[in-house]
Amino acid sequence: MLFQLQIYPQFRDADHDGLIGLRGCMRYFQDGHTYFMHAIEKGNDVIPEKYGAAWIYTQCHVKINQKIGYDEPLLLKQWIQPYRRPLLLTLDSTLEQRGEIVACGKIETCVFDLNRQMPRRLSSIEFPEGIAEEIENDIPTFLGLGKTAEGMREIYQKMVRVSDLDKSKHMNNLRYIEMFQDAYSSDFWSEKEPRQMEIRFLSQCKEGETVSVCSRYDETGVHLAALHQDGTIASAAFFGN
Repeated sequence: MLFQLQIYPQFRDADHDGLIGLRGCMRYFQDGHTYFMHAIEKGNDVIPEKYGAAWIYTQCHVKINQKIGYDEPLLLKQWIQPYRRPLLLTLDSTLEQRGEIVACGKIETCVFDLNRQMPRRLSSIEFPEGIAEEIENDIPTFLGLGKTAEGMREIYQKMVRVSDLDKSKHMNNLRYIEMFQDAYSSDFWSEKEPRQMEIRFLSQCKEGETVSVCSRYDETGVHLAALHQDGTIASAAFFGN
């Protein structure tokens, strides 16, 4: 099943240069997933109350071919990859403007039990069969980020506030992107000009806890990690070209 959604670029999604980049595209891909699941009546507007569960993201990858302006609407195309594992779904996405692909990416997601705080099988929410589709594409595969902050230094600390939370009562995944971008200045990001981003979510950050944002950068790009106070990793990310 190919899901399509027309999006009108918004200035609120722009980077500091006024154009829409990696963070904005990730928002659009997640918007697509939200509307996709709503369309088949398995969205977070339904499953928390009906099944005691919610969709959460385990990893995301975004690649932009060019930063996006506001002169034309965007066409989002999204589909679920064929899958064998009963826990995880991978959605491929492309964004077109004026008939050209300006960005693409992957989202890996699972159904999360809100009471037991652990993943659940897709069958537990009666997820429909036969909805996956094989579509030829050039979307990069996941990089496979490691679960280590080795060689990184702490840049700053962030306390998780109520405005960071979503329906699962954990920090919303888009907040992690903002948190990681805040590790460096606008001049730094303008110089690096990353065209791809991957983020992996390993454990949840909760209201009131303080998270350490650590980083290192080398010729490949910028490597980041968010650490709980006990030193375990909440999330890892990479920005590069």
